[in-house]
Amino acid sequence: MRRAKSLAQITTLVTKLAMCVMLTSILLAGIAQGADRPNIILIMADDIGAEGLGCYGSTIYTTPNLDRMANEGVRFNNAYATPLCTPTRVMIMSGLYPNRTGFQALIGKREGVRMPASIRTFGHYFHDAGYQTAIAGKWQLGKFDEFPNQPIEHGFDHYCMWTWLYDGEKTSRYYSPHLYQDGKVIEGAETDFGPDHYSNYLLNFIDQNKDKPFFIYYPMALVHSPFVHPPKLEEPARSKYTDDLDKPTQAYGHMITYMDNIVGKILSKLKEHRLEKNTLVLFTGDNGTDHRITSRLPDMSIRGGKATMTEAGTRVPLLAWWPNTIEPGVRDELFCLVDVLPTITSVAGIKLEGQVDGMDLSHNLTGAAGRDRRHVLINYGKGYFVREQRFRINQDGVLYDIPITSDKERYLEKKTSRGEYGDERDRLQMALDEFMAIEKEYILED
Repeated sequence: MRRAKSLAQITTLVTKLAMCVMLTSILLAGIAQGADRPNIILIMADDIGAEGLGCYGSTIYTTPNLDRMANEGVRFNNAYATPLCTPTRVMIMSGLYPNRTGFQALIGKREGVRMPASIRTFGHYFHDAGYQTAIAGKWQLGKFDEFPNQPIEHGFDHYCMWTWLYDGEKTSRYYSPHLYQDGKVIEGAETDFGPDHYSNYLLNFIDQNKDKPFFIYYPMALVHSPFVHPPKLEEPARSKYTDDLDKPTQAYGHMITYMDNIVGKILSKLKEHRLEKNTLVLFTGDNGTDHRITSRLPDMSIRGGKATMTEAGTRVPLLAWWPNTIEPGVRDELFCLVDVLPTITSVAGIKLEGQVDGMDLSHNLTGAAGRDRRHVLINYGKGYFVREQRFRINQDGVLYDIPITSDKERYLEKKTSRGEYGDERDRLQMALDEFMAIEKEYILED
């Protein structure tokens, strides 16, 4: 009996040891798999059209780090957003068109208004996939004194945000910044510069999570008005200025160079931890440049088109950087910021649970074969348009001949007559009618 009992005990012990070995193997395999998953960093500047970067032809703004991103990665020549803040922010996070979410214009300031937690964002997807998630900069999709848990409710474990409106007052995003960081309100000193807080928070996040897969969303406060001079880098910012630049444009250019320097710090941090070959970095803008700013390309000037359903109002920069994975070059394929969520989740191997309006355009990052976007669909307020590589039709029925073959032609906003290009007009009108028929699916107030 003793031998039988001892044998049974030994058998039980061996079984337990085998189970431990098996579970350990599974755990180690999971860790190894996690280590192979790419990190994703999405940076979205505030109020900058494509004409705001040197790599897109600017002759007055200094952007060496973003230019390097373009040279070492992919520069999308035809990327589009909505022409205003709120619709783009909800669209890029959700992969849904503004007329589907109902966020078609600037978010209201009345009580109870926010982006509902029921709108699933890329924060949710990456968090649920086991990524460490962080957001810093500009939220402006609801007030933090009313809804303090918004970032967490949208999938972000860590956050450092400009408060926008707090206790009924507009707060500062730049000097004397008013911040909401991981559940605490922080009031900066007069000499504190908000963008330094947001970027340092994310640099520290990378330090702390360098051995884990992470997702960072950095909706920058820069380069939105008020047009202020940042604390450093004014001399390099002025290196391309002409004598006739007005003061707002001079300050705006200084802000662009400071923004560019922050991007450079993030790229350097990745290299410091040898993460650059396992990290996809995207840089874009939420809408066109402020109308008070006139930028310059070779042989032409461009007035900012923010809040207008034009090329200047909706064409934004889009750069992708991922050394040893992305083949450097310029992509002329169409890209809409509604495509960001399905594209980056595809890169990370994350399966989407529901339907989105955006397309997975990850093949455009590598130059591989895949289904490209035939046209871009944009909604802002009561305005709609459909744009392909040559023509754009707006909701008023006007057909514009604005080919992407040159900046002069694309920004000319040349109208066609009613009798011209009948087939093209009919084709785009059909796509526009289908787009405008999308119905709102979300309640905007929780």
